[in-house]
Amino acid sequence: MSKSKSVGMGLGALTVIVGLGYGLVFALGRSLGKALSSSIDNSAADTLPLAIFFSLITAGLITGAGSYGLSGNGGRKVYFAFCVLVGVCFLVSFLILIGSLGELYEGLILCLSILYFLLGYLVVKKL
Repeated sequence: MSKSKSVGMGLGALTVIVGLGYGLVFALGRSLGKALSSSIDNSAADTLPLAIFFSLITAGLITGAGSYGLSGNGGRKVYFAFCVLVGVCFLVSFLILIGSLGELYEGLILCLSILYFLLGYLVVKKL
């Protein structure tokens, strides 16, 4: 197995785990808000967290499955663009969230960004 496939599978699994953790925290916060009889109507505000949850799960699945479709040059270019796009999104998220989540979670977001850039480098170098 090549380095890009192993890094892609590991990074895809890690992204799916982060997405599931985000969904769990969202569901827990939502249910606690209902249990404590919160008077804030946030039914319209549920679309953004759900979109983030499904985006993380989808990005993780594409990362894991896409590492096996690197046989052609076109597939490599598309997968490289995907890795750079997701890496930039995680980097922007890290910069926006500085000081709000705590060092551990911010560090995890930064590490995911760096790993996506590394995966893009491995795909370009055909390793």
